[in-house]
Amino acid sequence: IAGVNAAQPGDGAFRWHDVLHFSRAYWALVALCVLWYAGILAFRSTFAIKYFQHAFGLPLDQAGQMNSLIFLTSIFSTPLLGWLCDRTGRYSAILVCGSFLLPAAFVSLQFTGADPRIGMALIGMSYSLVGAAMWPMASKLVETGRFGTALGVMWVLQNAAIAGSNLLAGWLNDANGAGAANPDGYGPMMLFFLGCSSLGFFATLVLWRLVPGRVGK
Repeated sequence: IAGVNAAQPGDGAFRWHDVLHFSRAYWALVALCVLWYAGILAFRSTFAIKYFQHAFGLPLDQAGQMNSLIFLTSIFSTPLLGWLCDRTGRYSAILVCGSFLLPAAFVSLQFTGADPRIGMALIGMSYSLVGAAMWPMASKLVETGRFGTALGVMWVLQNAAIAGSNLLAGWLNDANGAGAANPDGYGPMMLFFLGCSSLGFFATLVLWRLVPGRVGK
């Protein structure tokens, strides 16, 4: 498969050379990981409850319940979607579908006036689809003896992106006076999350082009 390293045993030693010579498909997956988590976790973990209180006028308990729909959705969908990934081996196509749902969710929440439960259900489905396909696919794109290094790189960049996303989103809210008296001030933050998730979707299209078929079958 184009862009995929054959899984071969290595001596397990860490070398910077390995980081620089992972495949293009692996780096496309890393780009998805960074951009997708920067959007979904910064929103869900830090800003969602205040956003629902101020933008939709929900009391605190209902805003918390709204935020929990992400995990409620994923509880039921993740086992099925994980089975689907293993059954079909079409990780790239599943990632395309899952990553598309995140920008669609932000559009639904901020720009359509639709019931926010729709947007949160879309985020929950994206959380399940991407999570079920991304991490198993990482093991298919690097040599067996370099898998720990590959995951380490992904985790470092992922967490750096989440931290940076939180800081930037908070700054956008402060700069635009976001709050109960000015719910429109959340618009720039939501555009930022939409931009991150849209770029993540683009990364999956690149990955799909590099690895279009079944993997690990």
